[in-house]
Amino acid sequence: MSLERNPFQQNHSVSCSEQTALLLEQIQVWHFRGLMKQIDQNYQQIWLVSDNQWLAITDDKVPNVLFPWYVQSLLNDKIKWQADLPDYCHNNVSWTMPINE
Repeated sequence: MSLERNPFQQNHSVSCSEQTALLLEQIQVWHFRGLMKQIDQNYQQIWLVSDNQWLAITDDKVPNVLFPWYVQSLLNDKIKWQADLPDYCHNNVSWTMPINE
């Protein structure tokens, strides 16, 4: 039986634009629902919801449900998300989620 996948020969079956579209589709189904934080700012928890599924992000540690997205910055009126595309795309994807809907 021969080996079909050669790790030294790159095979890009999904284009960078397709991956970008898939990642944006993945993040856009989630909506901000709340933020809890301690007065001393040492602890914060962001709550998101999508189709009656709740997701808690504690101290910017994003659960695997949203991989490869991570919180780039949390501002007063929005959350800036970023996801890195594979190396062959030489790019990343950003999404701004409004806090005040």
